[in-house]
Amino acid sequence: KLGTCELGVRCMSRRGAMAALLRTVGVAVRREVRGCAPGPRVCSQKLLLRQPCVVAPCTRGCASSARPSAAPVEDQGNERWALEEQVSLKGGLKSAKVHVNYEAADLERFPQEHAVFRNEPRLMPSSLPKAPSEEEMDWLSAIKTSISLTRLGDVCSEPFIELVYDRILQGPLMESFGIPAIEDKDIGRPLHEKEVPKSGAYITLRMQVYWLALHVWLLHSKQHLLQQNNRLFDSAVCALLTRRVFEWQWDRIRMLLFGADVPVMSITNELQDLQEFVFGLCKALDDVFAAEATVAGGTAAALALDDADMPSGCYGLAPRTKYALWANVYSGNVPHESPELHELTVYLLRQRIALEATARGSFFMCRFDWSDMPQRPVQPDV
Repeated sequence: KLGTCELGVRCMSRRGAMAALLRTVGVAVRREVRGCAPGPRVCSQKLLLRQPCVVAPCTRGCASSARPSAAPVEDQGNERWALEEQVSLKGGLKSAKVHVNYEAADLERFPQEHAVFRNEPRLMPSSLPKAPSEEEMDWLSAIKTSISLTRLGDVCSEPFIELVYDRILQGPLMESFGIPAIEDKDIGRPLHEKEVPKSGAYITLRMQVYWLALHVWLLHSKQHLLQQNNRLFDSAVCALLTRRVFEWQWDRIRMLLFGADVPVMSITNELQDLQEFVFGLCKALDDVFAAEATVAGGTAAALALDDADMPSGCYGLAPRTKYALWANVYSGNVPHESPELHELTVYLLRQRIALEATARGSFFMCRFDWSDMPQRPVQPDV
């Protein structure tokens, strides 16, 4: 079974290209696309088109190293992050683990944050809507999924893509977390256009990409939980969904790069750079939930643990999730007490709790929706 980083890397491009330890070893994998016009030709001139369509898709391999990406600039030389990698005999990435060297201030703050999130009313299982409970797929959905697995046609992944697409249209929700909303705009321009990204455009774009990637990670993390029962059918469906959703994600990010006025000749390199940021976030979240939620029996159980019941070596699921979001989505540029950071942590944990409670059949038939996000209760004046 592969986590988000390992399985996602294999599904990055339509050709399934995989670059081995691009940043750490310095190996770049390039493939020439024959018969293509100079530069991608965009079929649609609107950024928020439902299906982004690029005639000449990127075929450059991804970075399989998935470096932890967003430590603050002032901390990058202080060995805050350590990446443990295992390489196969064929040169591919076998496994990767992110070690976070928490500072003393972080370890001192974690117990306080754990208590805050333990008492957060929006993280109580009773505050979430009842999860869909269909354990088995109905016969029609099973037939459609089987057709998709045989590659006769894809009628399986579209509902999942629609779920993720809906999230990037929720401008007010994104702004409530301090993430700039994605504005629809014309992106068609001449090949030799001299426009360049405006000041701060890359930071804005990266936060929007992280927002998209969080929902892709949520879906994939649920798939990984379902694969633990070792059903061959489940594994095949999860592999198909991962490939299709990740492909759609990269196409969408490519369109965001066009919308940010990134020069055409730089699109491929910038996309690859963002892929490394995305996998750094996904791997960090994978490690946090594996270390904190799995041993406790699930996200809800991990959040409800008292300090005395905390397993050895655990610091609390919510504080570590919040730290991963702080270091990646916000690039360490906001205070740890930021209301937007707190709200995004609550949002992510609510979605994870809801997905864990969703039955197997309901998930594969995509008969579920994202959990709502109630407003933060007003604190009484003291």
